[in-house]
Amino acid sequence: MPQATTTVPLRRVSVPDGSVGMKFCDTLDIDQEAHRLYAGDNWAGGVDVFDISMPDAKYLKTIRTRGGFFGIAVAKDLHKVFVGLGAGHLGVIDIDPASATVDTFVARVDLGAKGSADLIEYVPAHKKVYAGMHSDKFVGVVDAVKHTVLKKIDGLGGDLEQPRYNAADGMVYVASRAGNCLHQIDPKSDTLVKTIDIGDPCNPNGVAIDPKTNQALLVCDNKQKPHTVIWDLKQQKIAAVFEESGGGDGAIYDPTVDRFFGAHSGFTGGPVIGIFGGNPARFLVNVPTQRGASWVAYDRANRLVYAPAIQDGKPALISFPLPSV
Repeated sequence: MPQATTTVPLRRVSVPDGSVGMKFCDTLDIDQEAHRLYAGDNWAGGVDVFDISMPDAKYLKTIRTRGGFFGIAVAKDLHKVFVGLGAGHLGVIDIDPASATVDTFVARVDLGAKGSADLIEYVPAHKKVYAGMHSDKFVGVVDAVKHTVLKKIDGLGGDLEQPRYNAADGMVYVASRAGNCLHQIDPKSDTLVKTIDIGDPCNPNGVAIDPKTNQALLVCDNKQKPHTVIWDLKQQKIAAVFEESGGGDGAIYDPTVDRFFGAHSGFTGGPVIGIFGGNPARFLVNVPTQRGASWVAYDRANRLVYAPAIQDGKPALISFPLPSV
């Protein structure tokens, strides 16, 4: 099947750079109501905040703390942003505009790991944060209200990546790149239910879930054969494999436009955002991006897709309008 690609103008906003030589940004997330985008910034040493109320994003500030910056998750109902940090910590930022501590780190939760708290997921139904401890082979569970560790779900193997909550079955699914599997966790008891072999050389990094259809998009880390897997969560098997787009890190699903977005920074021919949609989910189009575009976020108000990037050797934030396909 021929690859579908659309070229659209990219908007860019510069980010102050403190140092170079490391990955700029691991994850983005958006507070859709407040029109704020949050990005972990390993160059400046903090979490960058952007005003995205207008089509041209505006850099506002960097909320600083020590350590590396990985997963980002907005907990709007709690007026917090959670951040996966280096040295096994989870950071908590207050985003309540009425608070005296707004836009500051108000807590650091020690998850008891040597490595980083990598990608994270906030689950509003249980008021918990799930952190994939990438090299420590466990998922840390944190009480999002009290900022205390509730559980360490051990024995999951290495290279743990994205946890995602599926509202359809009430389970949390954690991608394991090294194990080439999905770990299914019951958030009511915070216990491992089962480990599911993917049965395809995917080695997943990112996971995005559409609970209405029980479909998940898996961003595969197969560098020899970049591709994307659509996973049937109900049947627990592959629904489709697409070679038109793949080789990346992060993925999201946005229900307002019924689209999966995969940040495929390692795709053959150059970085792209792969867009998928429908039931059954199908590949729609690739949008070329640029170096460093390993994550993705969608701004519903302005119908813009955002990604981190490296521009002229410095960090940047790029965006483009949602393609009509």
